[in-house]
Amino acid sequence: MIKLTNILPESNSKVRGLHLITSLFFLALFAFPLFPFKLSNGILMVVSALTITAYLIKPFPLRKMVLKNLVFVIPFIPYLIEFFIYGLEPAVHFEFEKKIFFFTAPFIIPLFINVTGFRNYKLPLLIFSLSVCILTIYSFFGLLFENILFEHSTFKNGAFILRDSFEKISGLHPTYYSIFALTAACFLCLSSVSEKRTFRITYLILATILFLAVLILAVRVAFITGMVFILIWILRSHLSNLRKIVIGLSALTTLIMIFITLPSLNNRLNEFVKWNPERVDNTNTVSQRAVILNCSLQVFSDNILWGCGCRNFQKQLNTCYVSENWPQGSAQEFNPHNQYLSLGINYGIFILLIFVGCLYMICRKIFRLNEGVYFCIAVLLFFMSEAMLERQMGVYFFGLIALLLYNVNTLKKEFHSN
Repeated sequence: MIKLTNILPESNSKVRGLHLITSLFFLALFAFPLFPFKLSNGILMVVSALTITAYLIKPFPLRKMVLKNLVFVIPFIPYLIEFFIYGLEPAVHFEFEKKIFFFTAPFIIPLFINVTGFRNYKLPLLIFSLSVCILTIYSFFGLLFENILFEHSTFKNGAFILRDSFEKISGLHPTYYSIFALTAACFLCLSSVSEKRTFRITYLILATILFLAVLILAVRVAFITGMVFILIWILRSHLSNLRKIVIGLSALTTLIMIFITLPSLNNRLNEFVKWNPERVDNTNTVSQRAVILNCSLQVFSDNILWGCGCRNFQKQLNTCYVSENWPQGSAQEFNPHNQYLSLGINYGIFILLIFVGCLYMICRKIFRLNEGVYFCIAVLLFFMSEAMLERQMGVYFFGLIALLLYNVNTLKKEFHSN
């Protein structure tokens, strides 16, 4: 099993005890799916304070580290500028609060990795994965206790009751939970390869539970992402072409059977069949998403060069929803449900291109790790269906894991395999 003693290299440094304490808090940070935001923010503040203390005791050059991690900062500088100009407006203040992470963590986390010599990136990923497993078991036991999983009515209207009940119990929107569960399941499967039999079986059982939970919640982009994961695993495997074809066809057949037999997934995907593009249907999420996409594209095209700022973007979207005969969208203030469009609407095409370019630089680097491949693909696909960085839980997921993989993957000697 991945051991705590593998976190730090052997050292006689006087600050080794401080390094170990800082590392324990850092590891705790990756259990963020179980924590309220204030606790996660508090842990990050403790890690920051201890890291800076360790650096002051034994400093080293920072220039290269700072420049390398600017890819996490640059796309969000417009939020900082708008905050300095319009910070008294609630909308601006609220949006900036969610982005503070990107002005602190891209320097604190790599500083922590360098000052402590932290090298075992697999252990934080394991803690994240196990925390998602705990949340899954707790949430589905809650659904069973409330007799929701086996009630036919819970799967109507896009399985609304099921999904809404899950969100109330877990505290996570089903879309956010699904990306957490998918990536955690992949991390567990990859970790199981190098483990002894008992741990290998345990990891695979937990991964199976996570995959099943994602299927039950029936988030459409998660279903697509899962199919992409299977395809990538088949293509990257060292099996013969015949075996790859057999496994691929078997997986496709299994997914079709699941689609037919699983009520929530069947109901969600059948919304495409029932969707009427000529009218808005409040009981059909595909219809709602179509209006959101159309309005988002319209607002983006109207402000394509410089955007409308985060203080105005929701107002303009709400106006469009009303013009499309969907006042409920305005009342609930739906965001674009697309991270790329969200940034483009806020600050225009040039900032959007910078964001995409920075994502490319980040993913190109962490693609060298097996875990990084699945993480990047999940993020890139989910960004098309959810404005993940508009919620703090999404910021922590993307920011923490991407920063970890990006910074421990600098030199070959920093790779850690069991």
